[in-house]
Amino acid sequence: MAFEIANKTISTSSKRTAVGISIPFSNQKAIFNQTYSTKEQIKSNILNYLLTNKGERVLNPSFGSNLLKQIFEQITPDLLSGLEIQLREDISNNFPLVRINTLDVIPNHDSNTITISLTYTVLNSEIENIEVNINTTQ
Repeated sequence: MAFEIANKTISTSSKRTAVGISIPFSNQKAIFNQTYSTKEQIKSNILNYLLTNKGERVLNPSFGSNLLKQIFEQITPDLLSGLEIQLREDISNNFPLVRINTLDVIPNHDSNTITISLTYTVLNSEIENIEVNINTTQ
């Protein structure tokens, strides 16, 4: 569970004060690209959360969405509604500065893919969007 720190948002124009690292990792200048604002770092943290299974993170076994465990499940209305409920609850618990505007779990039965589209607002910031595709045929 996340601990809420005082209500501060960091935005620096100086490349000397980084807040964290961004996802996805890159092999351009450096493997770990740094983020310089709270908004950028929260987006990376949510993406990291979505791509992590529970029990995978050392010292925080409850962190993660378990999306990758759904790869071999059949796409049913129950699965889709369960994913949406779980994601809404987990994001509100793990990211207290984030308010979900829309969360859509969209199936594509022909390609056996689930797309998760998340639009959210960080406290005192503008709307952000994340989209994750889960392909169940590897």
